[in-house]
Amino acid sequence: MPFAPQPEGGAAARCAVGLLRGLCEQGLHPHVLVADIGGRGIDPPSEVMDRVEVEIVPVTWPSRWRVRSDRLMRPYGMLTRGRFAERLRELASHSDVVHLVDLRTAVAMALVDRPALAQLDFFTRRDRQIGPPWSSAGRDAVEMLRAERRVCRRARWLLASSPEVARDLAGIAPRAHVAVAPLALEPSRYRPLASLGAPVAGLIGSARWPPTRRAVQQLLRNVWPAVRARVPTARLLLAGRGMERSAFADASGCEGVEWLGEVPSAAGFLRGLAVLLYPLSRGSGAKVKVLEALAIGLPVVTTPAGAEGIGGHDGLAVCADHASLVEATAALLADGQARALAGARAHETFLAHHAPAVAAKPVIELYERMLG
Repeated sequence: MPFAPQPEGGAAARCAVGLLRGLCEQGLHPHVLVADIGGRGIDPPSEVMDRVEVEIVPVTWPSRWRVRSDRLMRPYGMLTRGRFAERLRELASHSDVVHLVDLRTAVAMALVDRPALAQLDFFTRRDRQIGPPWSSAGRDAVEMLRAERRVCRRARWLLASSPEVARDLAGIAPRAHVAVAPLALEPSRYRPLASLGAPVAGLIGSARWPPTRRAVQQLLRNVWPAVRARVPTARLLLAGRGMERSAFADASGCEGVEWLGEVPSAAGFLRGLAVLLYPLSRGSGAKVKVLEALAIGLPVVTTPAGAEGIGGHDGLAVCADHASLVEATAALLADGQARALAGARAHETFLAHHAPAVAAKPVIELYERMLG
């Protein structure tokens, strides 16, 4: 992994904890090799299971010349050389299966002489517009796209978090068997459940990630003003990196909006809401914020893109247009009993489809197929 499994780390790090918990509950003994990119000095995770050995390898940033060379010749090639690559070879030599999480480690698949799978939970073309190569965003997108295609064309085994991403990957992976497994979270991290008291809607995410930024713009422009007109006491809380009023031109005319910026805990933020309101128009893979809302018993109002990769829709209102988003949100904010019922169903959906042991089963089935 290019990150440590941490209960309060990034979204992928939190899901890694759920995956490892599920593998252990099914009787496996994972060894986790973490690339500490930039040598930030990641602390070993203290709350990951006793049967998981986590090994952290510092990876220094290459020279500017090497970065430019990699972008041209070997996109995302940082982890294919140096101490991390050496240790990957050593561990793979006496492992049954090598599970490469994230595109940044999947490019090192060629170093492994054991059955190996690449877990790619997103698809670049559905998340990013491929802009001009002379812009920074354009270069980043092209680099990601090239690395993704390189992995898919080489891989024999791929794992995705939604059927939609699996279909996208299969289109560029002629040799690969592409499997689907839901993302998981550690349930104990989401206690107590949300109280669902006051009529408060909210959204958390990075405003620098294009799909989330577009969702906030849609929320402020087309959804929240109409919700507020129906429920005048309702409030909207926006949290996450870059979630500041000055960053959104549409924020000036919206009433009842509070900008919180970065918060110490996503679960703590969600616990104070009555509805997660996520009008996502574009984006691939399962959305961890939606999964966390379900884990905490929080009703969700979102779009088909926001509900992608979720095993069931009890507790979710999946809306195809702005009018439906407004209607579903206003109905929940105006009725505490409806919120309580939707919240209970949301939590049941999480336990039925995304608890660690449940979500790990298709992963283990894939391991067994690889070994067979």
